[in-house]
Amino acid sequence: MPQQQVYCICRKPDTGQWMIACDFCDDWYHGSCVSIPESQADLIETYACPSCATKGLGTTTWKRKCRLPGCNRPALVEGDKRSKFCGPDHGVAWFKLNIEAHSKDADDDGLRNSAIAASDLSAILYSISNVRQFKRLGDVPPTPPSPNLTLEDQGRLSSLIAQKADIDKRLRYLDHKASYIEYAKLRATALKTVCGFDRKLVWDDAEWAEWCDSDEGARILNRIREFKASQDERKMRASMDDGADGARNGDKRKRGRRQKQQVSIQLDIQEVLNVVGSNYEDAIEDVCMLERRRCSRHASWQHIRTEEVELDERVLRDNLVKIERDDLAIRQTAAIRSFKDSTRNAGRCIVVN
Repeated sequence: MPQQQVYCICRKPDTGQWMIACDFCDDWYHGSCVSIPESQADLIETYACPSCATKGLGTTTWKRKCRLPGCNRPALVEGDKRSKFCGPDHGVAWFKLNIEAHSKDADDDGLRNSAIAASDLSAILYSISNVRQFKRLGDVPPTPPSPNLTLEDQGRLSSLIAQKADIDKRLRYLDHKASYIEYAKLRATALKTVCGFDRKLVWDDAEWAEWCDSDEGARILNRIREFKASQDERKMRASMDDGADGARNGDKRKRGRRQKQQVSIQLDIQEVLNVVGSNYEDAIEDVCMLERRRCSRHASWQHIRTEEVELDERVLRDNLVKIERDDLAIRQTAAIRSFKDSTRNAGRCIVVN
């Protein structure tokens, strides 16, 4: 019986399992014996067996592996279409794999750990033709195409603009009402024991707006602003005089205590009433003149009316923020749609090196 030829470091015959030949001694080796699986066969450029490597005859060299996890084929490192992948299909698969990993548990607005959505990334990749352009992305902000506003977009934007104008007008009327309430408080203080509630403060929005736009309303509101400015100036002078008196007396501790207190000035009843009327009857025409402690109908009106104005203003400003956010979203969506339309038919695909 002829003797079987033996191979490998185990000096056993060919058993049918996968083997690899040494490029330096031409001997064959079982893959399991030299710890090289058959799945990596295509990645080996030259193979040096343990004996040849020890003798310094050569070393094992490997081809660049495809970047897609699980693929053991070599990457396309030569030719016109060089790539980190074994082929275009695995390049696309690698990008999809990474996008899905980043998109996990993300909302519909975009990637979890990325500044752009998956659809936007696709549009960017189709807008460039080589890796050099890819690496330069972000160096210079691109000039986006003009937003492609559809008829529906234009209609929605027109509606938002109208809503914003209406809110701006209502905020202006609220500002007038806040000024009027502050004056009504001062008038009630000057009248001392009376309720002082002004019936204008229960007008609805339409009545209040009509009065503000009338000649009478514009004149009174302007005089209220002038009166408030004069009161603020008098308070400032009184505060400066109070501080100067304390400094002259040398009472530093007492002066420090005065500076923390709110400076008040004496209200002249006639000066206050002259703001809204030329005579006493005109000035109190819409004012509740019941004794304050007996007027249960208007109890705490000063706090209630002030809080109502502040609440209405907060609601309107919140609505204004929402309108501006909706306006921006419509324009951004249109800009992205225009960018996608400009690149959809480009027919170019990036080759990553």
